[in-house]
Amino acid sequence: MTNLKLVVIGAGSLAFTPGLLAEMATSDIFRDIEIGLVDIDEEKLKIMEKVASRIIEETKAELKVETSTDRRELLKNADFVIITIAVGGIKGIEIDVKVAEKYGIYHTVADTVGPAGFSRALRHIIPMVEICRDVEKLCPNAIVFNEANPLTIMCRAARKTTKANVIGLCTGVKAPRYFISRVVGCKPEDVVFTAAGVNHLTWVLEAYANGREVYSEFKRKIVAMRDEAVKTGKPFHAYVSVELMEVFGLYPVQGDSHVAEFFPFFLCQEANYGAKYGLKLFPGDTIYREEWRERVWEMVTGWADGRRPIKELVEQRKGIAEHSFAYELMERIVKSQVRLFEGANIPNNGCIEGLPDDAIVEIPVVVSPLGFKGVNVGKLPKGVEAIIQQRIAQQELTVEAALTGDKHLAIQALALDPLVPTLKIARKLFNDYLEAHKQYLTQFEK
Repeated sequence: MTNLKLVVIGAGSLAFTPGLLAEMATSDIFRDIEIGLVDIDEEKLKIMEKVASRIIEETKAELKVETSTDRRELLKNADFVIITIAVGGIKGIEIDVKVAEKYGIYHTVADTVGPAGFSRALRHIIPMVEICRDVEKLCPNAIVFNEANPLTIMCRAARKTTKANVIGLCTGVKAPRYFISRVVGCKPEDVVFTAAGVNHLTWVLEAYANGREVYSEFKRKIVAMRDEAVKTGKPFHAYVSVELMEVFGLYPVQGDSHVAEFFPFFLCQEANYGAKYGLKLFPGDTIYREEWRERVWEMVTGWADGRRPIKELVEQRKGIAEHSFAYELMERIVKSQVRLFEGANIPNNGCIEGLPDDAIVEIPVVVSPLGFKGVNVGKLPKGVEAIIQQRIAQQELTVEAALTGDKHLAIQALALDPLVPTLKIARKLFNDYLEAHKQYLTQFEK
């Protein structure tokens, strides 16, 4: 490929965009790429433009950076599109969480599942579809990387309604390499694993290190670590994951904060609203903490106006809190490499036996200039399959409700959520979210 073009929609992301720009500027193959930065927040867009300018000055890269609040001005002939939008911003997610807490429902992350994840999905589905329809018209051959949450639902909505080539990317897909290596005592680069499921509820199926099967050893040792932590009070951050592994036989990938929200057991009154499992309620340790946002704002504005050396960003070459794998995948495509990637979110198409073909699943993929081909991982254990089936059904109801404005489907989707205890509360939650976010949910006005 020559004269490459990348468009980032939602480029005002403080945690994401600076690192991506630094990575591009220090790349051998992307140093002269054309980058379009799109965001509806003009202030943040101007800040990112200044950060880009300072990165270019520092690295002597030949990046061509344009900015616009109108994506249609920049999408034409794009080769790659990255979506990292947050409809309603931090205020929106805070409203989502507070509404749920009114009914005794608590979250840890609040961006994928639970009432807050449902509300966020309703705000994001229509904008996601509209973006992908513009992609169809202006850059139909582009590869679209969605990095926004709820990732699975957004990818499903886009695939259901458009022909855009949407791939969902999550920063957590390589996590098993690191936690398995720590437990069994080897180097992360020596670990090879297979994991499958839906985003934020993916399960390790097998793991090897230097050609040796280590999943059995990992399971034994992490249970022992949990037991020792219970006896001694030592810090331990996988109580939820270990308990699920003991019941269902597989270890979940994404960490306790994400995984806990998919089940009714861990954030209920009996579990002391997560405290029994060492969970911190939203905002906890997430990027939504006010002190974190203030610190990051200070860093990014400092890079923009010269109060901080841009060299520190260039040298770290990663997002402040989020590292995108889009760069790695774009590089493989441009270099005509064929590689196995640990996990991307694509239509199932038989890769996980027993799940719908059109469901968006997180599975290993082979990446090449021809695109992304899922790896067949076979059939999941019955218990895990049942969990995933229910989440897929709920996701499908949510997508259909948002696309059609059908209130009954929306309430059904909420009623299927593991954190929602009664039908009465499901109805009240939906009505409250509809009122709180009515400017984003006009499809339900009819």
